[in-house]
Amino acid sequence: MTSIMKLFFLKSLVLFGAFHLLLAIPSSNAETKLKPLEKMETKIVATVDGKPIFLSEIIGMAQRLPEQYRKMSLEAVYPSLLTRAIDSKLVTLEGRRAGFSKDPDVKKRLLDVEDQIISEIFLTKTIGSQVTEEALQKIYSETKSEMASGDQIKARHILLDSEEKAMEIIKKLQAGGEFAKLASEYSTGPSAASGGDLGWFGEGQMVPEFSKAAFALNPGDIVTRPVKTQFGWHIILVEDRKVSAPPSFDEAKEQLASTMSQKLLKELIETLRTKAKIVRFKADGTPIKDN
Repeated sequence: MTSIMKLFFLKSLVLFGAFHLLLAIPSSNAETKLKPLEKMETKIVATVDGKPIFLSEIIGMAQRLPEQYRKMSLEAVYPSLLTRAIDSKLVTLEGRRAGFSKDPDVKKRLLDVEDQIISEIFLTKTIGSQVTEEALQKIYSETKSEMASGDQIKARHILLDSEEKAMEIIKKLQAGGEFAKLASEYSTGPSAASGGDLGWFGEGQMVPEFSKAAFALNPGDIVTRPVKTQFGWHIILVEDRKVSAPPSFDEAKEQLASTMSQKLLKELIETLRTKAKIVRFKADGTPIKDN
């Protein structure tokens, strides 16, 4: 799985809310500056009393910085992060010398962190390994036509408060009247100042009666009868029509990866639930009976 696919996968798990991941997701700027993980884990950037500090630790700290600092290059934040890592190592070593590695609170928190790491790595290697470029390309090819936002039209309208007035204007238009000029003169709608121009819109963006009538017209057509809506009586002119193209694979990739990861995770959780014996308890400790 490529690094970018792993990034999309981890993001989707956070959105799904099933697990709390230990490490923050790196920003795109940080991602481009990182070296392969195996090199980071073995490259030593400092030692404290002979104990190494690895580049991977510095990278992890950079990824957990507030967003405004994650946008900075690694080189810009490296000196302060290295100093912080050294200070942290000094405190850790002193704590070990004082015997705190055997403290019950330390052991409990280590178990909690271990559970989080096991969950993250398990999911990355089982579900994340399935979210490949090839798999996403296949889904994209199968669903590309569904991603298009559909037809859009560019239209104008004249809004009037009665059917009789609207029919009078339609007669003026049929006699050669200019739509934009008549809209500016007679329309009671807010678009009157721009000659009734509504710009581009898709199906469902207008009230149903208006949308149905407008999308039934071809470019250049004007309704022969006014259309009644909750706002009044409309005379509609369709000036142009276009079909919105679906997004490119690169534009859709992140959403595809998120959707695929969530689907696989949901299926995995459902399978695990059927295999496990789960007993629930109320806050007072009494068992909750399954329905």
